[in-house]
Amino acid sequence: MKKILALLTALFISIPAYASITVSPTRIELNANKIRNNYATMAIEIRGDSQKATRYRGYTGYFKIGDNGQMIFADGDKTDPHNISDKVRFVPSEFTVPPGKSQKVRVNIANIKNIPDGESRALIYLEDVNTKEMNVPNGYGIGAQLILKTRVAVPVYVDKGNFTKKADVETFGIVKQKDGLYTEMKIVSSGNSRIRYGGMIQIASGKKLISEYALEQSVVAEKSTRIVRQKIDTSKIKEAGEYSLRLVFQYTDENGNKKNIKKDAILKIKGEKI
Repeated sequence: MKKILALLTALFISIPAYASITVSPTRIELNANKIRNNYATMAIEIRGDSQKATRYRGYTGYFKIGDNGQMIFADGDKTDPHNISDKVRFVPSEFTVPPGKSQKVRVNIANIKNIPDGESRALIYLEDVNTKEMNVPNGYGIGAQLILKTRVAVPVYVDKGNFTKKADVETFGIVKQKDGLYTEMKIVSSGNSRIRYGGMIQIASGKKLISEYALEQSVVAEKSTRIVRQKIDTSKIKEAGEYSLRLVFQYTDENGNKKNIKKDAILKIKGEKI
């Protein structure tokens, strides 16, 4: 019987728990300019399975941010000066979490003075040491045995030196697709550090607010442009007509100040009733 090793990885961007492990915080973000020493120390807390003891081991990796804001694993890229995976250490590196209990791990980022200006990144992997086996049928019985290993990845961001977080919504409009109407915005991140954005979208008729819903949160990498589409929530529009659609785009700059960018578009609803 053939054995296949599968590694299931959960990225802690917005998902706080995966399988039998919960980690807090779900990401580490540091401003090195505010750290006096040549190192930074913090802690993450790991909570395991509520029914049984689980043994984990930790190690580091690296990632890049793709055009769609997704994380791209780049553990083997040792040439990027913004890869600080070799500067991240944690104690203990292997540990057992009793059922229903938690374990704190101390994380240390060393040699901060040698980190280049701008944004640098690393990943902290926490992997279940014990594998899980699953039989995979092939139509003629058991064809293979799947060996599962679960790990989570906590991203580490370090901003240093003359770093900037600057964004603009260059265009904002409405596009029609097969399953409905979507907002489309072109986001330009011109700084040398990522921007993390959120906000809201408002639908109004004249001065009357019809509805308001959240702009989906995401990340845009440094010095990059991203096109983002989000389906328009028309559930509270009851009549055909012309409505104003307002985007309230929010992000935080390098000084911790919240920035708001507002853009408007015209939403035309056809037909007698929605």
